[in-house]
Amino acid sequence: AYFVQLGSFSARTSATNLGSLLKSRGFSATVTPVTSGGRTLHRVRVGPVADRAGGEALAKRLRAAGHAGSVVPGP
Repeated sequence: AYFVQLGSFSARTSATNLGSLLKSRGFSATVTPVTSGGRTLHRVRVGPVADRAGGEALAKRLRAAGHAGSVVPGP
């Protein structure tokens, strides 16, 4: 599975706000806490899609909606 990652935020509120905005625009967004370097970050991703080509197509749709992101493998 692949996702489009739109950001990692130290402030959960920032990640939640972006996730809510994406959901309101019809995207399947998730906010997931991850630990990196001893601190918690809140990762915002859209997906999953089955393959990298699907991820690239999703990234293109997100860019058209004004949201730049990177295609990353899941989970």
